[in-house]
Amino acid sequence: MGTKKLTQGFALSSLFVCMSTSAIELDKSQSTLALIETGCAYGRGAAAVEAAKADGLNQLRLFLQGESSLSLSSSDNELFNDSYSESQRETLVSGISQGLVKADFGQPEIQGDDTCVTVRIAPTASNNEDDFGDDVEWSDAPTMSVVVTGEGQHDAQTGLTARQVAEQDAFRRAISQVLGVMVKSGYLQQSYSEMSATSASDDFNLVEVARQSLSMQSQGMITGWSEISQQRLANGTVTVTLDVTVEREQVESRIARLISSLGRPSVYINARLPVVKTTFSTALADMGFNLSSQPAQASIILNVREQEKVTPSGLQLEMAASVVDRAGNQYSSWRNDPTFMTLPNKPGMLNELAAIHLAVEDNQHALKAQLHQAVQKMAMQGGPVRELIFSQKAAGQQGRLYSLLSAIHGVSDVKLKSQSGKVVVQLRSMSDAGDLAQYIEPSLQTHQPGYQSRMTVLNEYQLSVL
Repeated sequence: MGTKKLTQGFALSSLFVCMSTSAIELDKSQSTLALIETGCAYGRGAAAVEAAKADGLNQLRLFLQGESSLSLSSSDNELFNDSYSESQRETLVSGISQGLVKADFGQPEIQGDDTCVTVRIAPTASNNEDDFGDDVEWSDAPTMSVVVTGEGQHDAQTGLTARQVAEQDAFRRAISQVLGVMVKSGYLQQSYSEMSATSASDDFNLVEVARQSLSMQSQGMITGWSEISQQRLANGTVTVTLDVTVEREQVESRIARLISSLGRPSVYINARLPVVKTTFSTALADMGFNLSSQPAQASIILNVREQEKVTPSGLQLEMAASVVDRAGNQYSSWRNDPTFMTLPNKPGMLNELAAIHLAVEDNQHALKAQLHQAVQKMAMQGGPVRELIFSQKAAGQQGRLYSLLSAIHGVSDVKLKSQSGKVVVQLRSMSDAGDLAQYIEPSLQTHQPGYQSRMTVLNEYQLSVL
């Protein structure tokens, strides 16, 4: 396929994050070309500073994914493509999503009601995440042993010591290294058989999605570890080198669940005509998709617009479908050719037309490909949109809540809004709702130590916090 290059302009997609025109700069002052962006957040204090850092990193992530626009001269465009290969961009995106990227932050500045921070990142000389080592092989053994190095500093927000942060960093790297071994062995590709090659997008990276999905879940897959060395630097950073034991079956189980969710997403069909909804439901069920009776319980929503067309020859049915998520972000679309079939303009003919159009193999293939493509795009952007519905008391200080949730590995595109007297947090995550609740609860305890919140999983995409 060749190496992909960034073009001089990128289309701005309608994502969670509301972005203005990108202010990203190219820093040519050093031997390595760096990217600089300014992130801003409303308010003052430490919480606003952390939120501004998260905003800057997120804008850089979107730029590296080609999701925000930046005009470059021909020379700058060539320089960028030479400095940032496809694999380096993917590594940086992965690092930002998982909280592993090393960024330089400027001093906070006040701009009106906002606190703003400059964020600087540069490509790494080598990709340690993909340095799997020839001595590690994927086999039928119940466990795998990998040696990794993690680093960290004291996290005042979560209360974790530098040592604890370094250990968590090492655990995440261990999981990432195991995923790399799976790729080299061919196991991951062999397991990815539910989605056909025709429905797999060139931009879809299963390994990256797997890393996003598993980045929060190292606790369940690591059965033990032993320390090889530890070092404390003058700036308070602790580095640890650990021999980590990873349970193979747990990794395979998590990957199987991930592939199942990608291959058999839950779909809600929103159609005006009952016959169209019924016909679509039958067709999608036959294609292997899971159907949801409510939008809140679906990963994607298929909005179908039907239009009856009366022609001199008879009755036709035009159908146009858009694939969106619960936040309204559109990922793909499909439409039929209404001229393919014309029937007499009589009662009951719409039923026949809908059934005939969806029975056509080409239509089924195209619709299935668009639905799979939508799920792939959603996964590459961080996963399905999920909602945390907070009471005002449980939400507490919203700026601090935003910062804590944004700092959770595997969580991205956090957005807060008030709705019916509640604080609704929308975010992306590849983790199941039950797993997500486990990872969020410690942050809520740190958020308001004196308040005992109660979290309830309402469905796979909604959690209530009182």
